[in-house]
Amino acid sequence: MLRMRNLEKKNNMGTIRKIGDEYFIEFVARGLKYQQKIGPDQTRAEEALRDIEAQIARGEALAVVREINLAVFFEQFFSYAREEFGSKTTERFMEVTTHFNIFLKRQYPDINQLSEITPSIFEAYKMHLMSSAKAVLVNFTILLLREMMEYGIKLGFINDNPTLHVHLLPWPPRNRPVTKRYELVKDLFAKGASLGRICKLLSFSDIARIMYYRNLIPLSREDMYN
Repeated sequence: MLRMRNLEKKNNMGTIRKIGDEYFIEFVARGLKYQQKIGPDQTRAEEALRDIEAQIARGEALAVVREINLAVFFEQFFSYAREEFGSKTTERFMEVTTHFNIFLKRQYPDINQLSEITPSIFEAYKMHLMSSAKAVLVNFTILLLREMMEYGIKLGFINDNPTLHVHLLPWPPRNRPVTKRYELVKDLFAKGASLGRICKLLSFSDIARIMYYRNLIPLSREDMYN
């Protein structure tokens, strides 16, 4: 997993960061935080940041494209997850991210920005998972990625959750008695609670077991939030 190493070269509005061998600039415009990948040249990063700041100063903030590199986004999400869901849940998100990153590097090596992740990429990843994992694990992985993409929407880097266009696999039919935990999860999903929020109330093992026995998870944004 890539770690962010801050150069802490701060100007009035921006910061230059280095991840691996690449430089990134971060700045605030229109009340939002922006991040752009520049490349391996630190001097070019400093020039790019000065250009952006000049552009903002001239009142041209609307022309700035809001992007975030995947490595930066995942690190930000992990920080958010540690506060929201705890270390154990964060570890599961990190495991899924590591596996997804390996898939991206092999199948889509040119994908670097969060906005470049499309439903077709997640569909291909689902097919990849199906070759070696059971349906419940495939679905659970997609749901974890769905939670991460929702965070991307919250930050304003994407407008739509691409995982919502990926149909989950049919859940294995099993006859089990309805428990209080099952009723609680069903009620929470019906009220629009996200998977991450529910994880704050129940353990992942509880939720995974419930999902295995019952088809609780909706397939569309309308089902999730209405």
